[in-house]
Amino acid sequence: MHNGTDPLLFDLASRECINVECQCGRVVQLAAYQLIGRNGITGTTRAWSLRERFRCLKCKRRPPKRMWIEKWRN
Repeated sequence: MHNGTDPLLFDLASRECINVECQCGRVVQLAAYQLIGRNGITGTTRAWSLRERFRCLKCKRRPPKRMWIEKWRN
C-alpha cells in the first residue's frame, strides 16, 4: 500500500497491518495497536519511519529486507 505516502499509525484501518520481512526469511505482521505505547511509539508516528527500529528476533539483523502495509492475513 506504499503509494508515495507515509501514513500515521492512527491512519491505518482496523484490519491493516505492517508486515516486516527479514533477510533470514522471517515474516511478522504487526497491527498498529500492538506498536502504540511501546518504546515511545505514538499514534502520530509515521509507519515508514519505524523501519530502522525493527530488529529480527531470530537473527538480530536490522533493518528489515522488506516492509509493506496490507490487510491482516489469518
